[in-house]
Amino acid sequence: MLFFRLITILALFSIRNVQTTVRLGANLGGLADYDRKMPYVNLIRQARVWGSPNAPWDGNATFDPITGWPTSDFGMVLVAAAVDLGGQYLFYAKGNAHISIDLDSQSYITNQTYDASTNILTAVLNIAEGKDELMISCRNTTGPGLRDIAVLQPNYTLTSKTNITNLLLTHLSRFSIIRFMDWTRTNGNPEVNWNDTTPVDWPQYAPRRNPWQTIPYIVNQLNKPTDIWINIPISATDDYIVNVARVMLSDLNPQNNIYVEYSNEVWNYGFPQAHTNVAAANDSVLNHGDPYRLNYDNCSNVWYWAIRRTAYQIKHIAELFKTVFGEENVGPWKRVRPILSEQAGWPFVMMLAVDYLNAVFGPPSTYLHGVAIAPYFNLGEVSKWTNLTTDQVLDAFNQSIYDMSPERGWSEKSANGIHAVYAAWYKLAVYGYEGGPDTAGGNSLEAKINATRHPRMTDICLTYLNAWHRFGFQELNWFTAGAGSIGQYGSWSLLEDMRQETLIDTTTMFNVTSPVAQLPRPSPKLKAVDEFRQSSVEFNFGIPIPTLNINATNFMGHKDPYPYSDLKIIAANDTFYYPLKIVESCVQINVTIYVGGQSNLLQVGINNEQFIEIQTPQTANMTTFEPTSVMQFTINQTIVPSIATLRLKNTGKSYVYAIRSFDVVLSTNK
Repeated sequence: MLFFRLITILALFSIRNVQTTVRLGANLGGLADYDRKMPYVNLIRQARVWGSPNAPWDGNATFDPITGWPTSDFGMVLVAAAVDLGGQYLFYAKGNAHISIDLDSQSYITNQTYDASTNILTAVLNIAEGKDELMISCRNTTGPGLRDIAVLQPNYTLTSKTNITNLLLTHLSRFSIIRFMDWTRTNGNPEVNWNDTTPVDWPQYAPRRNPWQTIPYIVNQLNKPTDIWINIPISATDDYIVNVARVMLSDLNPQNNIYVEYSNEVWNYGFPQAHTNVAAANDSVLNHGDPYRLNYDNCSNVWYWAIRRTAYQIKHIAELFKTVFGEENVGPWKRVRPILSEQAGWPFVMMLAVDYLNAVFGPPSTYLHGVAIAPYFNLGEVSKWTNLTTDQVLDAFNQSIYDMSPERGWSEKSANGIHAVYAAWYKLAVYGYEGGPDTAGGNSLEAKINATRHPRMTDICLTYLNAWHRFGFQELNWFTAGAGSIGQYGSWSLLEDMRQETLIDTTTMFNVTSPVAQLPRPSPKLKAVDEFRQSSVEFNFGIPIPTLNINATNFMGHKDPYPYSDLKIIAANDTFYYPLKIVESCVQINVTIYVGGQSNLLQVGINNEQFIEIQTPQTANMTTFEPTSVMQFTINQTIVPSIATLRLKNTGKSYVYAIRSFDVVLSTNK
């Protein structure tokens, strides 16, 4: 473990435009021989499990279960899907063997030397330009097999064999948060106990998982404070979670914050962890007396229990991190920031989870930092077309982004708007745990590839990022940083080859005849990211203050179009939420509501507090409206500009009354 440690102002009748500076995060993809970011200088880290010398991909070689090194002849699949591997790779090992490059007649080995006095074998692998795979085999190995094997990427020496590549570190340095969900292979992660994790000195990380210690090791080398976002495995014990916390406390630079999330997309039944979670929720309620009160409201719905269990688990994880970092360092806007991640397209999942927390454990903002969603833009209605053109792909992206923009408001058609309003009610920040273009599917693949490389993609990505931040949301973590291929499974990565990076000069790393030279540099998506990082965004969501005669039918989640001009047929406990645009950290406002019909009890609140219950005036009928008494609220926001959420709740029993509108103005009694 040692080497990881070394190494608008408000005016009476107008509001000026409010500019917000922007920060952008990214996901770091997983580790595999087919992944193009090739993060480790030593390619052994990303190799498949040791195979036989005649079929390096079969995983049939024997290896020492204690050290992880092969004990006999073996083969290695080091790289499987690169753009161009051309260059010289240094081979190093303790022990002797005959080395060969497999399935490649153009590449060759030079300077193979064995020093018997030191028991060290070295060679140079000369890989031909344009090669996209690298497999080697070692035969006639001396006992007890080769040890300390390294295959170093071009232009690195043995002093760098434990390092992350300079290219990846430079690439990551532009981001404010790095999310390590795929890096630790969260989806389907079966680890339960701490001794299930990968030891730092294990030779091959890819067949298992990257050690937790690699996370601070990477981030500590970046040229500025960079926060981390980690994902706890679905079945991890308390001891496991505490050990993760200890690694981060001891190894991570103290100026870096830690976002912590329970597993990944536990609502998504395409992942094993969703099934594990629903089974655990069912067992907890039916067989263990419901200790977490998942059925507190007697809903008897196992799917609701599962959503609530996810919420409970992140609260529990926060409590465990407090035992390591101290209570004063865990919570909203503290060093350790617990995040509840939910489904972007179905806000009900988030609403169900935070309502449970509020009902059973009190206001979520006292122990959670925020919620997170994954607002990908996609092809929408044309996603199944088989003959799309490049322009049709790009046009569909634009439509998808418009549908997610703050200009769409907070109706039932605007999931992002609903997330914004409801999270603000509970004073929770909103993040994008993932985001970017979704081109998954094998149809119209050529058009998708061309669209990804097209100059228009830069403006599309800029529009997307700008729309996200106009809600007043926090960082979106692009999925993914680094390089990857474009295919039927998507075009997730910012780059197709790491040598498209532009923060350093990479043009000496490939020849003009290389396939790398044919790729756009910078890639359109990376160009958008870098232009966006230098920009500011105008906050543009919510109801400005002051505003008079705000239509009460413009509540969160309303039908679009709404069938009535006023709120009518209001049942007991019906609630209506409205976002208020706040541009000062402390604001006093007056609220007046216009009602008609029978007198009734109406509760008004701001941000899950300051509840005021009033008796509404009685009028001649439901089409004659009178103002209520004026209600005054003080709004204190941690972050500005942002939104505060005003809620109206019918606490009476009358159905024979209506709400037409309300006024929100600045109080003159500050």
